[in-house]
Amino acid sequence: MNGPAWRPQALKLRLYEGIYALNRGFQITLLSLERLESLGFFRAEYLNAFKIELEHTRASANNELVQMLHQHELEEAGRFDQMRKQWHDQLKDPDDVFFAARERKREIRQQIKDLRSGLERLKPMRRKKRAPR
Repeated sequence: MNGPAWRPQALKLRLYEGIYALNRGFQITLLSLERLESLGFFRAEYLNAFKIELEHTRASANNELVQMLHQHELEEAGRFDQMRKQWHDQLKDPDDVFFAARERKREIRQQIKDLRSGLERLKPMRRKKRAPR
């Protein structure tokens, strides 16, 4: 019994590490601007504007990258779900189909019984005589 092929995904790790490194770089730059501000030499309003621009750029980049990763993860989840299903199908007992069919037959019988009961409740309403014209 062979399971579906699985292979390690080094690319995924590198993608997440790359996003981490990008954000770490933004954080280092923000801290550098804070240090420059603490020296009191540069105009604080300009340094603050640079920080705002930097945070905006970081948020925009993260938004785009995370959206792309989200799509990739959805596709991966579907692929692995299919592999998992194939694996479980290999482990199934062939007689499980008959047990499931028997259970479904019971469910259908119960549904028919419920429908008939509902129709029986409606019968008195049907017997109302129409007024002559």
